[in-house]
Amino acid sequence: MENISNIKIIAQKEFADHLKSPVFLSFTATFTLVVLAWSYVQGMEVEYTLNVLGSPDLMRGFEGVAEVVGRFAPIMGIVLGFDAIVKEIKSSSLNVLLTHPVFRDNIILGKILGSGLCILLVFFFSINLATGVMLMVSGIPATMQQITRIEIFIFLTFFYALIFLAVSIMISTISEKSNTSLLFNLIFWLIISVLLTELIFTVSYTFSEDLYIANEQTQIFENFLPDYHYTATAVGITDVNTGIISGIGGIFDTRYTLGNWAGEFWPNLTYLFVLPFILLIGSVLAFLKKDITY
Repeated sequence: MENISNIKIIAQKEFADHLKSPVFLSFTATFTLVVLAWSYVQGMEVEYTLNVLGSPDLMRGFEGVAEVVGRFAPIMGIVLGFDAIVKEIKSSSLNVLLTHPVFRDNIILGKILGSGLCILLVFFFSINLATGVMLMVSGIPATMQQITRIEIFIFLTFFYALIFLAVSIMISTISEKSNTSLLFNLIFWLIISVLLTELIFTVSYTFSEDLYIANEQTQIFENFLPDYHYTATAVGITDVNTGIISGIGGIFDTRYTLGNWAGEFWPNLTYLFVLPFILLIGSVLAFLKKDITY
């Protein structure tokens, strides 16, 4: 019980520290404004399809919002984790804290819990607010099924961001300075989310000189990347050669039940739910072995 109480106290402090952090507040404000602006644009498009084409599709409009959210989610994890450990070590506050009856695992678990709650709060607030804006602009009421799918999407985004939070905390643990940790985290994000697939495609096409083969080999490699699994569950899997979504179009495709969706994307869901915990365990182990005596 004492360990749980310690974890809770540390999580509360971490949560409060993030809410007072200028970096976190600035990024949260930017993220919220971008999502709201894009939801307004998508709401106008939904209204156009209602008035001109007579076939409104609220969920298709929300797919556009999902793409923006997916771009920012990894950065949210990085912002909350890049100096979680290294800052405490350099300020010697960890040495002071460890003079009290608090174990190392209490500290790292409390920090993970506090940061995770911050991420969930931001996504819950911003995405639901964006949903309200889209509904007001489009003038179309949402059904309970649609609201349920949006809330599930929030949790998908949360677990996606947890992957980068775990990596960020791990890098923060082994880094000597906050600036170095932030740089390595941004490099990791750029490589994983932007550059790696382009590099694989370029190399494959250079050697094969066949666009189809290059696309197929790139697709195989993408199966190991978080972005692919998150995008698949959110908006469906796009055929690399045709550019058309094959099968169920993600969580927002209301032509299929949630059971159909879960059955179609269970490998992707397993990846998103399991990988964060594996990486978080890795960050805990790295912290437990870290020499923090300065």
